[in-house]
Amino acid sequence: MKVSPRHIYAVPPAVHSKPPPRLIREMTAEIWPLVLAAVAIAVAAAAAEKKLIVAVEGLVSCQACGSAGAWDPAAARPMPAARVAMTCSDHRGRVVLYRAATADDNGYVFAELYTTTMRGGYFDPAEACTARLLASPDHRCSAATDINGGARGAPLRFQNTTIPGEYVDIDVYVTGPLAFRPPHCPTKIAD
Repeated sequence: MKVSPRHIYAVPPAVHSKPPPRLIREMTAEIWPLVLAAVAIAVAAAAAEKKLIVAVEGLVSCQACGSAGAWDPAAARPMPAARVAMTCSDHRGRVVLYRAATADDNGYVFAELYTTTMRGGYFDPAEACTARLLASPDHRCSAATDINGGARGAPLRFQNTTIPGEYVDIDVYVTGPLAFRPPHCPTKIAD
């Protein structure tokens, strides 16, 4: 059989022809349930992968000179507008997340850190993050104490507190009460 060049490049007629309309309707009827199932699975997966935000809360107060060195809530008053810094470090001690927050009128601080990942991996804020006193708005009570680690960095604790949301859940970590004291306290005289 002799093959002409025209037959070598010829495309079979079935490739150029359109499928009959009935076949399109049947294919569509078979495909739509699969498309709807894929969309439902994608929506369910998006709902299951809720975002998680980490938040830190704590109290900042001004400690009286008589209570210097020990935490006595009765001898402390709330410190409104005090600044607290939250710092998270990686396994090499490099700061990878920093957030400063201001206390409200009751000395309460609540700061969202907006992440649970650190360079592509998840991290535990109780191990990676600390809170420390940053600044006092009152010059009469401006020396940072190291009560609960407020001067060097207070560790965070997770107390199984999660604030659920529609799209985001917030895991709340707490720090012990932090305190400033007056910069000059009279020295105690031993009896």
